Amino acid sequence: MSLREKLAQSQNKQQPDLFAIYGVLNNPFPASSQTSHNPRRKQSVDELAEARIMSFLRDQRSQVVVVEGTQGVGKTNFLNHFEAEIEDALSQLDGYYVVRYLADPEASFDGTIRRLFQELGEDHIEKLAEKLEDSDEPISSARSQDMRSALQQLSNAGPEPELIKLFMDWLYGGRLLKAHKERLNIHFRLDTVESKTAALRDLVVVSSEAGILNGIFLLLDELEKQDGILSPTAVVRYLSAMRAIIDSLPQHLFMMIAVTPDALRRYSNALPAFRSRLQNQITLNPLLSLRDGKALANFYLDFAKREAAKKFPKREPGRKSLITPSQIEDIFEELKIIADRRGDRGVPQRVFLHRLHATCEETIQDLG
Repeated sequence: MSLREKLAQSQNKQQPDLFAIYGVLNNPFPASSQTSHNPRRKQSVDELAEARIMSFLRDQRSQVVVVEGTQGVGKTNFLNHFEAEIEDALSQLDGYYVVRYLADPEASFDGTIRRLFQELGEDHIEKLAEKLEDSDEPISSARSQDMRSALQQLSNAGPEPELIKLFMDWLYGGRLLKAHKERLNIHFRLDTVESKTAALRDLVVVSSEAGILNGIFLLLDELEKQDGILSPTAVVRYLSAMRAIIDSLPQHLFMMIAVTPDALRRYSNALPAFRSRLQNQITLNPLLSLRDGKALANFYLDFAKREAAKKFPKREPGRKSLITPSQIEDIFEELKIIADRRGDRGVPQRVFLHRLHATCEETIQDLG
C-alpha cells in the first residue's frame, strides 16, 4: 500500500479520542527535533538563575551566567523557560529588553551585535529622540564624536522617521552615504568590532541617562557552534568581541550563555581572559538514576493530562496508561547501559524523551 493510499485510508477512519482513552490530547513527550514549547520541570538550579536575575534587577550591575551542560541535557529548554519567565516578569516594567540569539550556521560577532540593535529598534531611537528634545544633557555621556553628533541631530530634529532610519542603518554597519554625513554629521562607518561595541556602549549609556533603558537581557544559545564552524583565529576574535561587550557595559547587561563543557574548556584555552568573565556557572546534569528518569517522565505525563483537562473541563478523562511504568523503566535502563558503554555520564534528557515519544507514538498509531 502506497503512502497516498494509507493517508486516504486514515482520513476516512474516525480518529481515536485520546482524551477518552488516555486523558491526553496528543503524544505527551517531545521528539528530539522539538526544542521549543516544551514544559520545564523545575530544578534546584532554577533558583540560582532566579537569584542572579533578581540581583540584576535590584542593582542593575551587569552579570554573566553560564549554563553549562553536555548535549541533550536541556540547555535550550532552560533558556526557553527563562526567556518566557523574564518577559512575563518584565511585562509591567518599562525600559527592559530581552534578546535571544541562536548561534548562526555562519556565525560571527556581527550577528549578535546586529540582533541587539534590531531588538532596540527604531521605536527605541524615536523614544530617545523625544527625550533628547527635552534635554540633550545625556548626549555628553557618549564617548564617540560621531555618536554625539548623530544624537545631537536627533535632538534638534526630533523623532523624524527619515533621520531615525539613517541612524539605524549606520548602527547596522552599512555603507556611509552622503545623507549620513549631511543629516547626521557622521564621518566614520561602524565596520569593526571595536566601533560597533563602542556604539552599543554609547547608545545604552545615553538611553539610561535619558531614563528609557534600565537593562538588556541577552540570552546566547549553542555557543559551542562557533568552535565547529570558525577557524581558531576567528573563534578568538569572536570571544574577544563578546568579552568587549561585557567589559564595555559594567551596568545594564544580563548575559546568559548556554555552552557545552568541552567547548567552554577549549574557549578557555583559546582566550583565558574570556574565561575569567564566566565565573557564575549553572550546571545542568543528565539523568543519573532511574528515579530521575521516572520523575521526568511522570512530569510530562501529568502536564499533558492537566492541559487536556483544561480543554475538556466537563468530560471524564480516560484512565488507561499510554505508557506503563515498566516500559519507562525498561527504556531508561536500556539507555543507561548504552551510556555506560560509551563512557558517558548519565542519560541525556532529550534522548530519553525521544524514546518515550517513539514508544507512545507506536501505541497511538496502533489505535488507527
